[in-house]
Amino acid sequence: MRTGDSGLTGLASRAGRWLGVAVVLNGAAAAMLVLQLIVLARIVADLAFQSHGFGAEAGRAGWLAALLAGRALLVWLADMAAATAGMKVATALRADVLAHLLRVGPLGMAGLGAGEAVTTLTDGIDALEPYVAHYLPRAAMMAVMPLMILACVAGLDGWSFAILACTGPLIPLFMALVGYRAQAIMDRQWTQLLLLGSSFLDFLQGMTTLRLFGHARQAAAAVACMADDYRRTTLSVMRVAFLTSAALEFFASLSIALVAVVFGARLLAGHADFRTAFLVLLLAPEYFMPLRAFSASYHARQNATVAMRRVAALLALPEAPAAVAPAEPLRGAVAAIACADLSAGYDAGGAPVLEHASCQFLRDELTVVVGESGAGKTTLMRLLLGLLAPSAGRVVALDEGGQAVAGPWRDRIGWVPQRPCLPFGTVADILRLGAPDADLARLRAAAAQADALAFIEALPQGFDTPVGERGARLSGGQARRLALTRALVRDPAILILDEPTADLDPESEKRVAEAIRHAVPGRIVIVTTHRQAVIAQADRLFSVAGGALRPLSISERAAA
Repeated sequence: MRTGDSGLTGLASRAGRWLGVAVVLNGAAAAMLVLQLIVLARIVADLAFQSHGFGAEAGRAGWLAALLAGRALLVWLADMAAATAGMKVATALRADVLAHLLRVGPLGMAGLGAGEAVTTLTDGIDALEPYVAHYLPRAAMMAVMPLMILACVAGLDGWSFAILACTGPLIPLFMALVGYRAQAIMDRQWTQLLLLGSSFLDFLQGMTTLRLFGHARQAAAAVACMADDYRRTTLSVMRVAFLTSAALEFFASLSIALVAVVFGARLLAGHADFRTAFLVLLLAPEYFMPLRAFSASYHARQNATVAMRRVAALLALPEAPAAVAPAEPLRGAVAAIACADLSAGYDAGGAPVLEHASCQFLRDELTVVVGESGAGKTTLMRLLLGLLAPSAGRVVALDEGGQAVAGPWRDRIGWVPQRPCLPFGTVADILRLGAPDADLARLRAAAAQADALAFIEALPQGFDTPVGERGARLSGGQARRLALTRALVRDPAILILDEPTADLDPESEKRVAEAIRHAVPGRIVIVTTHRQAVIAQADRLFSVAGGALRPLSISERAAA
């Protein structure tokens, strides 16, 4: 069984009781429909052939109205229950996928395109809602209602039962044959949607670069071309859907016409009575109605199958080794971090990026790690953060007595990446990402320590000033100091910064370097950088080269 199919099987169990309620209510509505048609056939036969007046049929007319109203109410309740089931499944699955991606971490998602992940979490999971809300209830009714009507017709007329029993299965058979072709088109349509979403996101993120190099029009034309390809594929899906509906209507009309012709001949010969013939002709279209409804929602299953494969691919990503934190609380202050004989790489069986690296990072010292691009600085940071599991050796936190600190010591890490994420919101909103319960006094203290308080208070609304998406209203140096403030709001025992002064002008670089120096007392501060302004502030300096980590002497430090 394919991954998408097996994943869809589990969606029915996720829907829980709401889906069961929808099926039961639809079954009760189907039973009311059969009773409604029986009463209607009796009323028409009595009026036409028994010389009854309208007054004599008032009681049956009341029952007919009650059945009609009851069936309408049951169908409405069933649709509401099915829609609730679909929304609950989509919401729960989206939360599960997002929680899993958070456990996977950035390293596990490095090979996953942002556009692909976003499209799967939005359009992909949205495509599963119609499958639960429409396809599954209609699939159940396709089995319940035709069997109910066949049982009723079998008690009325054997010829009609034989005709309906023989022509009914032809429709699902033809739909299955057409479905194989439709599934291939759905696969292509979903692939094109992922490419369109990923490319559109890439073009938006690189709009400045595209405009500077004069390629903005070409990028827009490429997106338009992909959108047009997706439109044509969608029309292909619609053509297949129309073909399926036309085939279903043809077989249904042919079957109903055959029943009518047979009954007409038998009525003329006097071998059948009007009420039976009229009732069977009323039931025959309803026999095919669930098949029509199922056909209309069949594309929902094909779309959900493709989407579920993408969802399953996200859920199959391995979780980061530090995803499960120790249950025991942190005991003891962190005085140092020791790396003992560390080796780590990214490809199984490949050459390690770091090999047999050993060092210590001490409290109250600014430790700077230098090295060429690709030498292993980022790998070392990932090992310290717990985003990458070492292939050999270990990273431990030590207390004042040199003993290993028990508990989740990585929860005390403050992290400032090279390109800090500043989501849309006010300055206070961004800073409280590190500590949601922090009051204004705590924010001001952290901002003062990061040399950010002056520029924050100079903003039009101070800490309540919106900074725009990705800190669009801030300069590069201001954004870096704001990210440092956010890390310091948590009062971390360990502060790790990756290229904190990259792409800054000399004045901004100097201010950020001094802010980092002021954050050192009482903490372990580790910085990776190429810039002299930060290197000049270092208490200890390590170099990463050729997979080895070694301390630099005073003369080597001057050369660095």
